Amino acid sequence: MLLKIIALSIFFFTYYLIIFGKGNKAVIAFSMGLLISLVKVSENLRISNAGEFIDFNTLGILLGMMIIVGILKTTGLFQAIAIYIVRISKGSVVSIFVFTMLAVAILSSFLDNVTTLILFSPVIIYICQEIGIKPENFLFPMIFSANIGGTATMIGDPPNILVGSASGASFIKFLIIMFIPSAFSLVISIAYFLSINRDLKSIEKKQLKTLLQADPKKAITDYILLKKGILVFGLVILGFFIHEYLDYEAALIALTGGAIMLLISKKDFDEISGEIEWDTLFFFVGLFAIVKALEDVHVIEDVTFLIYNLISHPYLLLLTILWSTGVLSSFMGAVPVVTIFIPIVKALLGTFDNSELLWWALALGASFGGNGTISGAASNMVIVGMIESNFDRKIRFIDFMKLGMKVAVLGLIISSIYLYILTII
Repeated sequence: MLLKIIALSIFFFTYYLIIFGKGNKAVIAFSMGLLISLVKVSENLRISNAGEFIDFNTLGILLGMMIIVGILKTTGLFQAIAIYIVRISKGSVVSIFVFTMLAVAILSSFLDNVTTLILFSPVIIYICQEIGIKPENFLFPMIFSANIGGTATMIGDPPNILVGSASGASFIKFLIIMFIPSAFSLVISIAYFLSINRDLKSIEKKQLKTLLQADPKKAITDYILLKKGILVFGLVILGFFIHEYLDYEAALIALTGGAIMLLISKKDFDEISGEIEWDTLFFFVGLFAIVKALEDVHVIEDVTFLIYNLISHPYLLLLTILWSTGVLSSFMGAVPVVTIFIPIVKALLGTFDNSELLWWALALGASFGGNGTISGAASNMVIVGMIESNFDRKIRFIDFMKLGMKVAVLGLIISSIYLYILTII
């Protein structure tokens, strides 16, 4: 009992520090992971046993994709895409709005959300400055679009990587299941934001003259590396589609792609290290240790027993996982919530027919829930920070939540209906 109290105390203290921004969340999680090992709540939490509780498949996918995207970014590809969107729109701000949301959603399905938003945001910020509209009218929908797009694939969001690795689902199966609710949520979200931003239609074309005259080709700084990089990226995505037939882990494919990109770009690890989100990787490691401790002192088992005994109906159980992870992810962040719920879902598997749907409830709840507040996803915090620094204004937590919760609840409602359909077919 004492070990259980110690483990829970460290767990709650960790989340208190993370939620209230008492320091760098990666440093906090990693430090607490070490602390929970040092106090020996479990004999299994040893460095020699790290492979038993750290999901290296998840870390490998993240690291490999970070290297690939980091090198592609140096070619100017994403800046060129942003300029092309403006050119294709022919000066229509409504068209720019729609094209940007679609492009961000598609790219976020295969790239890191934060990277995609950072690459698009300078152009959007410039547009907002040129036409004199509130940046949040453009950038908030772009955040939600990235998070919704990232929901569609196994590599689109870190929570999905965790779920995909834990469930053993193939890239294709993950895409087939997750694409439908993601697409519906994106289309409805675009329509909603257009309806509340009707003033975009009245903005004149001449206000975007500078961007319309920009040449996207001049944004490309290295055509040779770009061509090679796109080929490698395409082969990696193909590898994700067929990895189960090749009997390779997704992490092996991502890391191999990253290594090839380093070789053809003639860059070393020092040069590309700035593009790797080390905070994210160490954040995961710390959380894996904490969750392992909770498993070993039977906290996870107790929570699972409680859920199963209070809610025995299969569909209600799916809704419980979906909405509880959605609400918690809005405030605590999707990654830590998924890390906690993975062992709970594993324990509930086999308790009813089609219980594998619990994995999709978990992935949908965490991904859509991340839209709810500024602290729900890293992309939310990054773009809010950019708005505050570029426009010298403070974005209130409640102001973001009023809009974000609508998008989160929309996604969760769509997911609830979708999961019900899956239970009856």
